[in-house]
Amino acid sequence: MKRGLDSTSLGSNPWLDGFIEADGHFYCSFDLNPQCIANTVKCYMAISQKNLYKANSDLSQKDNSNLFIMEKIQEFLDVKNVNQIKRIRGDFTELAYSVRTTRKSSCQILINYLNAYPLFSSKYQDFLDWSKAHHIRIDKKYKTLEGSSELLFLKNSMNTKRTQFNWDSLNSFYCLM
Repeated sequence: MKRGLDSTSLGSNPWLDGFIEADGHFYCSFDLNPQCIANTVKCYMAISQKNLYKANSDLSQKDNSNLFIMEKIQEFLDVKNVNQIKRIRGDFTELAYSVRTTRKSSCQILINYLNAYPLFSSKYQDFLDWSKAHHIRIDKKYKTLEGSSELLFLKNSMNTKRTQFNWDSLNSFYCLM
């Protein structure tokens, strides 16, 4: 039997956590000045989804669109808007929606959420590094050589550059019934 649409708040369960595991990524970038001090520090998490759930579907455009769920994520994270993006890959073009936590308040909502519902893949470690980078940005510690060095270390330890893995977080794996 098909269940109805879950109307609970995204912050009340780990659904968004699974969505981030599958389709989210953490991002940190900055430029270094001649003194090796960071400037223009950017830290955000982004989630993207193709515009249409199924390319060839009998569903109406509204029922086949991923916009509704992306708007729910946007609303929960207090992000300004859902962006439309166009990905060109070879001879294929994909239209997609994207939500980015560029504002400090949106990043903090995400940090609070992921502390309550932690990620369990290596993305959890990316989150921890990203969260540290975010706090260096917020506290303006990047304006020192020590803070900039830590930012560089964190950035070079995230995502595809990660070489150290720790699975201790799985010891506290939660199970909702």
